[in-house]
Amino acid sequence: MSRHSYKPASSRLLAKNAVWNFTGLIAPLIVALYAIPILIEGMGSERFGLLAVIWVGVGYFSLFDFGLGRALTKLVSERLGSGQISDLGSLIWTALVVLFAVSLVGSFLIATCNAILVERLLDVNHTLNDEARIAFYLLAVGIPVVVLTTGFIGVLEAHQQFKVIAKIRMPLGIFTYLGPLLTLQLTPDVAWATGILLFGRMVAAIFYYRAACKAEHSLAKFIRPQRLFIKPLTSFGGWITVTNIIGPLMTYMDRFFIGAITGLSAVTYYVTPYEILVRLQMVSQAIVGVIFPAVSSAYVSNMERFNALYVQGSKVLYWLMLPLLSGVVLFGPEALEFWLGGEFHEISVPILYWLSIGWMVNIIAQPASVILQAAGRPDLTAKAHMVEFVFYSIGLVLLLKNFGIVGAAMAWVIRVVMDTLALNCLVMRVLPVAKAHAMRTIFVTICTIVFMAALVWVESHYFRALVLVAVICSSLAFAVPFARTFIRKSHANSI
Repeated sequence: MSRHSYKPASSRLLAKNAVWNFTGLIAPLIVALYAIPILIEGMGSERFGLLAVIWVGVGYFSLFDFGLGRALTKLVSERLGSGQISDLGSLIWTALVVLFAVSLVGSFLIATCNAILVERLLDVNHTLNDEARIAFYLLAVGIPVVVLTTGFIGVLEAHQQFKVIAKIRMPLGIFTYLGPLLTLQLTPDVAWATGILLFGRMVAAIFYYRAACKAEHSLAKFIRPQRLFIKPLTSFGGWITVTNIIGPLMTYMDRFFIGAITGLSAVTYYVTPYEILVRLQMVSQAIVGVIFPAVSSAYVSNMERFNALYVQGSKVLYWLMLPLLSGVVLFGPEALEFWLGGEFHEISVPILYWLSIGWMVNIIAQPASVILQAAGRPDLTAKAHMVEFVFYSIGLVLLLKNFGIVGAAMAWVIRVVMDTLALNCLVMRVLPVAKAHAMRTIFVTICTIVFMAALVWVESHYFRALVLVAVICSSLAFAVPFARTFIRKSHANSI
């Protein structure tokens, strides 16, 4: 049984959770700004390109949880929302056992495909082959730790324990960059950097487990798994698996293709602006991360609250992210030159422009994906991603060969636009209560693309500053009333 009786999360709690999520994500960004130039200089562009791939592996091999982490969050949230908590312990332990089993499959695949990854897919320079192979073997060993951690986090998210998650995530995110800096003092070997990254993940997993036990006492003692929970976990998680594999694959496969077609040095010029923009997504991650368990609970108990969370949450998310990404387009080139020098500025600025537009469109897609999953229809997002994957793979290769790394950015933006339009069309089809907002979102997507593209052509620094101030003021004018409405409606529904 849970430590505390469960109450629907008020919007005030959601706001606090979002702030804690934000806090846990912003500190690594600050450290990254300091660490990345030092790592590039100390390791060289090719080694750093390999390290960037390792970062993807350490951070995103949680996809080998086959969607069970998200499924666990949803099922626990639903039980807490409906008061059916007697079997929570058995549900959670069933999920953890299955998670461990499937993580071993992931470890086996990475270990057996090691040579293919290093020599064929990434085409690593022969002088780096040995350390690259060791690094990927270490990744294979660490997959069970990464995957089990998704289960612990799922329990904490369902219990709205985002403050606890942030307190663990913050030092872990910082260590993601400080760890390689520490090993760089001894050797530039990527295998050493990988080893210390995995050590950090293991320590974090222990803290996540202890925190999850405090939130859900039944987790502290092993409870025999029950077969009856496997089907709901895997049926929901199965489609989440497709999304969790294809989604991150489409997000990060570009750097693998760049490494294979144009070399690992080119990955450095591409991944650097990409990493900056990924870190700016901390705001959207903070908001979306707290909305999912809340809308999952509301879907089974209060459809009015469900729709309010979707509509108001997506509006607040949009108006908070628009000034951030507009600022990147308007002043990112100067910041990039100051940070990394003229060579990076010349090569990476066009990529920065394209990716900034793409990430803003991606922001619009996130709420639609969340509510489809919360409504028990992860199959729709998975099917959309399967179709997108085919066209994106073809487009990525063609544009990369014809336009270089800028072509890779162009292909990614086209894919994100397709995804946003498709997901909102699916929301209109299966969730009548959200149809009106989804239709407006499609129109907003088109307007946003035109607006962000127009910012690229603003040359005068004076007009850039003027435009940015106007965007910030407009965003505040819209975001604050939406947030207040969100609080009133959610609070009224929770009384």
